[in-house]
Amino acid sequence: MNWLNLARIIIIACGMIYASYEDWIKREVDDEVWILCGAAGGILTAVDLLMKWNLNLFIATGISIALSAGLAIAFYYFGLYGGADAKAIIMISLALPIYYAPKSVHPFTGLASLSNGLLLSLGLLIALFLWNLQAIIRGKKIFEGFEHEKTIRKIAAMFLGVRVKNAREKKFWFPLEEEKNGKRFFKFGLFELEFEEAKRDDCWITPGIPLLIFITGGFIAYILVGDFLRLILDALTLV
Repeated sequence: MNWLNLARIIIIACGMIYASYEDWIKREVDDEVWILCGAAGGILTAVDLLMKWNLNLFIATGISIALSAGLAIAFYYFGLYGGADAKAIIMISLALPIYYAPKSVHPFTGLASLSNGLLLSLGLLIALFLWNLQAIIRGKKIFEGFEHEKTIRKIAAMFLGVRVKNAREKKFWFPLEEEKNGKRFFKFGLFELEFEEAKRDDCWITPGIPLLIFITGGFIAYILVGDFLRLILDALTLV
């Protein structure tokens, strides 16, 4: 690994870790983080292109930035995540547009960080399901008051949230239920970005963990291990 790549990786990692901390504590990230890291990384990218001048590398860099930025903005436009997540992907694509990880489907760092992050976030769903499953095995009536709900919706709730006794004390959690005509129903507003307060203590809620944290983990994993999609494809070929 050359010093330019190492410097850019350090810039991105420091910026992403700091931004993730800010997002976790305040649920907002100052734009200065993206401007400073993006500018510093972008300058090093320009230096790298000049030092290694190669038309193919120049074209690949342009494609990487365009695809990553375009997809990042599209995800934000359709409400699939917040503005900080989009800015993070754009910053990564400017600072390190091309990186050949140990295992990868493509060398586009921004796209790989996003796909890795999305796959990492699936781990949260599995953890929630296992938590609810053990609660049922222990005899807890987590679906009390929801007997009228369909089984498929109960299973979906097990992947998306938990039932707690002190829901109104939880900070940065979404209510996973609503009341209609005196009955409680699950509410699966997966892409809502505004936090609501739980209206009761004994309530199903879902953790509002910022996607930015998973994208940060996805970037670090891509640098150290590679593209999870490639690892999955490799594993499938062995089956």
